Amino acid sequence: MHVLIVLAHPEQKSFNSYLAQQARATWLEQGHEVTVLDLYAERFDPREGDWHYCDRQDAQRFDAMREQRHHWNQQSLPAEIERHIDLLLQADALIVQFPFWWFGAPAILKGWMDRVFVYGGLYQSQHRHEHGVMRGKKALVVSTAGASEQACAPDGRDGDMRLLLWPILHSLHYVGFDVLEPYLIHGVRGGLAPEAERKQQKYLEQRTLDYQARLTRWAQWPSIPFNQEQDFIDGQSLRPGAPTYSPFVRHIP
Repeated sequence: MHVLIVLAHPEQKSFNSYLAQQARATWLEQGHEVTVLDLYAERFDPREGDWHYCDRQDAQRFDAMREQRHHWNQQSLPAEIERHIDLLLQADALIVQFPFWWFGAPAILKGWMDRVFVYGGLYQSQHRHEHGVMRGKKALVVSTAGASEQACAPDGRDGDMRLLLWPILHSLHYVGFDVLEPYLIHGVRGGLAPEAERKQQKYLEQRTLDYQARLTRWAQWPSIPFNQEQDFIDGQSLRPGAPTYSPFVRHIP
């Protein structure tokens, strides 16, 4: 199996970077191939824009979807985008590793999805959701938060972290991934007093070991349920009586 780990943290000595390397080591010990894609280390440009495209289909007005499809068809996407797409297509499993900043992922990760999940290549009207290009592949989101687990709970002051991650989880599902339940670690903070820092270090070591152990049982990791094509009328409106799995896709009273 080939595993792709996409890391979005600016500090290579961070706990997120450490987790990515521990995941890499765990997969390698099991005999798998692993690639770590460090977006900050590569100085990835998250901004989608006309300057990335050398052979514009419309030189007067920039339409991101139109230019992505055109350059995909012409095989003239930027070299780094082609490389990242190739890594995705080669991978059997994807791990997306990032810190939870301002109730979401760092901008560089959102921009990576904007630019790499190209229209016409990784998705189009006939190839999305359960029919997506990435069907048959699994994706896992691993994220850390500075707030406590209770603060990030459904009744917590900061809101339900699992729910706030839905846009990223749904985006992975949109291109066809079987999306696994995210692995979340709370209370990852700096600037602590010595005793608090020792306590946190022990906690993080335990969570790291738990994470590695769960990776060795990859086939048993639970998936997130999403509505399927048959749950919608004309592919748009939730059919009466269809199941619901998220407040983002629900029946209107």
